[in-house]
Formats: sequence, structure tokens, C-alpha cells
Amino acid sequence: MNSFQIIVLGIFAFFIVAGLAAVSIVKQNAGPQATTIVMWGSVDRGIVDDVIKGTINSNIIRVLYWELPESMLDKELVEALAIGRGPDMLLLPLNLLTRHKNKLQVIPFSAYAERLFKDTFIQEGDLFLSPGGIYALPFLLDPLVMYFNRDLLDEINMALPPKFWDEFISLAKDLTLRDEEGNISRSAVALGEYRNINHAREILAILLMQNGNPIVKKGARGNEAALNKAGASSVLDFYTEFANPRKPVYSWNRSLPSSRNAFLSAKMGVYFGFGSEYENLRKSNPNLNFDLAPFPTPRNANIAITYGKLTGVAILRTSSKKSVGLQVALTLASARGLSFLRAKTGLPPVHRGLLTIKPTDVFGAIMHESAFRARGFLDPDPKVSAEVFKNMIESVTSGRARSREAIQTAQTELQEAM
Repeated sequence: MNSFQIIVLGIFAFFIVAGLAAVSIVKQNAGPQATTIVMWGSVDRGIVDDVIKGTINSNIIRVLYWELPESMLDKELVEALAIGRGPDMLLLPLNLLTRHKNKLQVIPFSAYAERLFKDTFIQEGDLFLSPGGIYALPFLLDPLVMYFNRDLLDEINMALPPKFWDEFISLAKDLTLRDEEGNISRSAVALGEYRNINHAREILAILLMQNGNPIVKKGARGNEAALNKAGASSVLDFYTEFANPRKPVYSWNRSLPSSRNAFLSAKMGVYFGFGSEYENLRKSNPNLNFDLAPFPTPRNANIAITYGKLTGVAILRTSSKKSVGLQVALTLASARGLSFLRAKTGLPPVHRGLLTIKPTDVFGAIMHESAFRARGFLDPDPKVSAEVFKNMIESVTSGRARSREAIQTAQTELQEAM
């Protein structure tokens, strides 16, 4: 057992005995004995600072959190580490794990047992596990849900929002309005394209996963692309038909505004967005009569799943304060820390102990349900996968390739990114 593992064991034992006692972020007059930890992430700074303030003892540990735009986190981290000025810790999005896992300090199972991890965190958190330990402790989950315009669904006498994907066939026919030239003035749902559909990659990814396609699988020699498995071409056909003018479900094209803006202007019946968008949608159009429901699923599915944008607390290998970083990670990912986080965000906790009681309000109940359903995949590189998914979709909608050919090309490109 190396020295880090011994330190980790000691710290973990302390937290068990002490019950993860709460503490607060450092104040201006903190004594010189406080150890400073620098942490980067894309989670809102006000939220993270409040969680730190409620859980970390400022007399012992001073946590300085720097919020970076999600689009810049990857680049800034690489550049900072290259000149030896990287942070001690990260709030790491799952989709950046593959790119940066060699930069992370793995928490060994001898310090945090795999069984304890799986009993503590939601299933999607398993993607942070490696054969030798834990890359990051789950922290924040933002699930993909379905927002729907209540007035538009009432207009077509639809009693309940669609629950299964086959219901979107009739929804597209009944709700979409087109003139004689095929111009769309009102859409049922934004599917079939990429560029003007918010979260198109995540929507198509979970459609694939719902049909048994893992997108990326763990192989004997590391991760391998698996896009060409488990009926991927039929999923792509279903998705792109909604952008095909010759199909009865035609309800979207590239000339329309973004799916989010179409929904906000009451020109679209259903919008697929993340739970974190709820309040912003309300504020952006207070007069929009909308509600939310779980993300749709295939009618014959054994279990219902949705896409979950997961963030974990990770320690950098280059940090000279790994043992202190572990204290911070254990505290932030504890039931107490995640309870603070839930209160600040309204998003579902990743801690199973906080999911034992289902909220009674509509938003809270959908978030609670989505936490159990959340799934993801080990993206080799978000920028690459975005381009792969865009090309895969547009090669079909433009007629350049059939779905099988598009899937195979995407498979090759994704594998090269591994």
C-alpha cells in the first residue's frame, strides 16, 4: 500500500467517525494554518460557493472555486497544466472524463469500496469507476426531460403528453401546420436535424441507448466505439424522418429557429431540454403555458432511461495537496453536501440516501424519477462527437448516404477519436 492510499484510508476513517461534520468557506481573517485548495468547474459559482460555505471548515481548508464556461474548461485546463499552473481539483463533466482521466488522481477501492460507491450513488455514476478505483465522486446531475405546451396539446384533444416514441407519429401529423408549399408555421417537435435543435447529440444518443446501443463500450484494451451495434440504423431512420418533407411526420427543418426559441414563441408543442432550463424558460416567457414530463421511451422497453448530464468531484494528479483534496471531495459528495446542492439547484441528488422520499411537486417528482433513469456514455471528446453526430444526421437528411452508411462512417470517426 503506497503512502497516498494510507493517507486516504486515514482520512476516510476520520470522516466515518466524525460523520462528515459540516464546516464553512474561509473568511477574510482565516488563520495562516488554513490550506488553500483551488478548484475549477463550469457549475455556477454562486451555487458552488454556497455549498462550500455550508460544508467546508474555513479554519482548516480554504477552497477557491473558479467558474469557467463549459466550452472553455477543456482548453483552459490543458493550457494551465502544460505550464504547471493547474488547479488542485475539478468539477469534472462526465463527457470530459475520457480526455482527462490520465490527469486525475484515482481514489483506490481500498479507501472507498466499490460496493459502497454503488450503494451510495445513482447508476450513471458507475461511469466514473475504473478497474483500480474512482476517477471522480458524483456531484451534480442535470437530466434531459420533455417540456410541452399545454395549450397546443389541448387544441388537438391530446389528454396526456406523449409517453412513448410511437405517439410522436400521430402528434406530428396532428399538431404540425404546413402550407401547400410545405413551409412549417407550427411544429409538433424538433427532431431530424442537428444545427438548430438544442441538445441534438444528447437526444439522439439517448435514443440509441434506449434501443440497447451503448455508443461506447469498455473493451479489453480500453474504450471502443459501438455506434454500429444494436439497430442504430433504424434509430437514425426514425430520428431523421421528422426532417424529411416526403414523410407524414415531417415537422422540422434547418430553416426554422432554434428548438428552444420555437418552443418559447409557442410555435412548437414539445421541447426536449435539461431540468436546469426550467426556471429560465419560465422567466423568458411568463405567458407560456407549459409543463414537463419524463423523457419518452420505446413502448417495448424493459426500463425507461433518459440522458443525464453528470458532473463529478475529481482530484488532479499534479496537485501537491491530494490528501486535503480528498477531504474536500468526500465532503462535497456527502449526503450533507449534496443536500445543500439540491436546495440551491432544485436538481435531483446523485446520492441514493437523498432519493428515499419522492417530492410531491411536479418538477421535483420528475427530477426524482429522472435520477434513477439517468444514463450517459464515455465520450472520447465532446467536440469530436458533436461533429460526428452532426455529420451522421446531415448525411442522411441531405441524401448523401443511407442510414447504415452514415452509421458506419460515424463509427469509424468515433473510434479514431478513442
